[in-house]
Order: sequence, then C-alpha cells, then structure tokens
Amino acid sequence: MLKDVYQKILKLAGHKSSKFYLAVLSFAESSFFPIPPDAMIIPVVIAKKKEFIKIFLIASIFSVLGGILGYLIGYLFFDLAMYVIEFYNYEDKVKDLKLSMSEGSGFLAWLSLSVIHV
Repeated sequence: MLKDVYQKILKLAGHKSSKFYLAVLSFAESSFFPIPPDAMIIPVVIAKKKEFIKIFLIASIFSVLGGILGYLIGYLFFDLAMYVIEFYNYEDKVKDLKLSMSEGSGFLAWLSLSVIHV
C-alpha cells in the first residue's frame, strides 16, 4: 500500500499541477491528515529545481493555514470532546495529562496520551 502511495507521489511531482497538490497536502497534513508533505516536497524540488523557493513557500504557507484550521476544529469541538471524556469517565486521566504537561515533561504527556488510547 505504501509503495503505491509513493509511486503516486512521484508521478504527481512531475505533473504541471504539482504545486497545487503540494498545497493541498500541506494544508491537510497540518489539520487532520497524518502523512507529512515532505514525501512530496523532495520529489517536487528534484523535478523543478529552479522553483525550490516557491515550492517551500507554498508548503509553508498552506501548512500554517492548515494549522489554523486544526486549531479551529479543536476550538469548535472542545465541548463535544469534553462530553466524550465525561461519558467514558476519563476526567482523572485528563487531569493527570494536564498536570504532567504543566510540569514541562512532554514525554510523560505523550506517554499518558498513548495509555489513554489503549
């Protein structure tokens, strides 16, 4: 499956609309899609060496815009998320996570997030 995705990315890198696809991928990755745009940036830059600054600007700008969308998604659905947390009785785990994040231990915060999902 990953091989097929990789082949499609390489094919899109040489396409005349590759910058558009890169913008869409950068935007989606910053808000909800888990595959980073680096997999497309590198082949696009190799295919279009003279436009590397434009390519990196497109990826950066649309990544920031996608991050803004991701923030808005979190902001708008925060109440729903809290309802789900209360429904599954995870209030204590969320408090522990909040405490570990406030102490500056990022690894422990990540680890507690992993434990919540298991």
